[in-house]
Amino acid sequence: APAALRKSFHFDTYTEALRFMQKVDEMSTVMDHHANMSIVHKCVKGVDLELELFSFEAKELTEKDHAAANAIDLVHSGNPIKISDFSYDLRQDSIALFPAEPRGSSKLLRVDSRGKVHYFDHFGNSIPSILSGCHVVFNNSRVLDARLSVEVGNGDMVELMLLDLGNIDPSLPSRDHTIQAMIRSDSVSKGDMCVEPVSGTMVEVVDVRGIWEEEEESGGNGCDCLVRIHSQEDIGTFLSSNGSVPIPPYLHREAVPSDKERYNNVYAKDGGSVAAPTAGLHFTDDVMSDLGENNTSSLTLHVGAGTFMPVLSVDARDHKMHAEHFFVNVGELRSIVEAMEQGKSLVVVGTTSTRTLESLFWLGVKRLRGLPNSSNVKELELGQFEWIPLSVADPSITPVSALNALIDDLSDDEIISGQTSLMITPNSYKFKVIEHIITNFHAPDSTLMLLVSAFLGKQSSVTKIYEDAQRRGYRFLSYGDACLFSRPGIELPAEKR
Repeated sequence: APAALRKSFHFDTYTEALRFMQKVDEMSTVMDHHANMSIVHKCVKGVDLELELFSFEAKELTEKDHAAANAIDLVHSGNPIKISDFSYDLRQDSIALFPAEPRGSSKLLRVDSRGKVHYFDHFGNSIPSILSGCHVVFNNSRVLDARLSVEVGNGDMVELMLLDLGNIDPSLPSRDHTIQAMIRSDSVSKGDMCVEPVSGTMVEVVDVRGIWEEEEESGGNGCDCLVRIHSQEDIGTFLSSNGSVPIPPYLHREAVPSDKERYNNVYAKDGGSVAAPTAGLHFTDDVMSDLGENNTSSLTLHVGAGTFMPVLSVDARDHKMHAEHFFVNVGELRSIVEAMEQGKSLVVVGTTSTRTLESLFWLGVKRLRGLPNSSNVKELELGQFEWIPLSVADPSITPVSALNALIDDLSDDEIISGQTSLMITPNSYKFKVIEHIITNFHAPDSTLMLLVSAFLGKQSSVTKIYEDAQRRGYRFLSYGDACLFSRPGIELPAEKR
């Protein structure tokens, strides 16, 4: 018999074993490498499943066998990803309640390609020279006034927060669409009618999806609903007239007039986010001018409230990642590809831009493979851990070839769009596109902590970096200070001189 990789799995029930076999079969199709599986039902003692991998044509073990085995382990077994390993003690006095004044005067923490930490007192004065010779990518999504106060049936006034517009255009009529929202009440039912008191507009609860979980310090749990705003106005106009800036609940304050400007980026363009892509809040018009139009590109990922959902499961892999919608102008993506072909360093502003570009790589891989949900570039879709089997099938696909696969036959003024649930986890995810990232200091127990931990790798401890920053007086979260991280071994051009 040829050499093979074998592993035994035990399940309590036959149904669980069959479900596991189905998942492995689905992965095998994407990996283009199928496993042999057999099960033995032992009645009350459960079910044993034997899994075997080998390359029949090669008649020996190959790299693909080992990669496929690792992929199955990453998703279905192996060592858990304990969120507690990527948490830290966030002091209340470290949370920035207001942005640095003026814009751009926040501090900057830099972790270079060797893991060395550098501290800068003024983002705006430091960042242009640091980014000299780079191509910088921004998320130009604009935040809507997505928080409303509504009167419910018993006469109480409660918060109604739009959670995610999905792919709904805010310029469309409000009454024609249902939108995911959170009503901060524990007694919401399908068919309930709320009243927005300023305009008298009725807001209908079309469906109740379940509980929206938030920590008590953020206001407590609410009800996750689908609502319809019965207004003649378009969504954006209605919210602008009646809503308020959806600053994070952990700030424990009402929005003030200055938040309208400061909770949006100077380059924000397309409305659709219900939370700010906050890494860009440090950039001023002067900094943008210093960078130069030819050295920047934009994409759009509308940030939903799910971005900030805490990871409540012990094993982070059990956390259900939120899907977010992206829209990318072909000409902008082509300029990113051209910068990569020219060997320019790619600096991405924010975790939202990071997830979008990394997702586009995997979507390009899907398209090159001819897999489902990849042919229509208006309806692209990437699952939470779909990258794992995709990384096995053809590990030699380059970022340029994957991104070009999405845009080769399109004109510059066209848009590619879709949704991504990509979850980036430490000790397993290998970044394909992103070389350097500008981001804020993130909350403990968040998927964003997992992302930056994966980015810096084993040579740097994000929790230690954060704890040291707190001792130095750095300000954290949405209105806090900035970080610039480089992937291990990848220098910025300014550091090579």
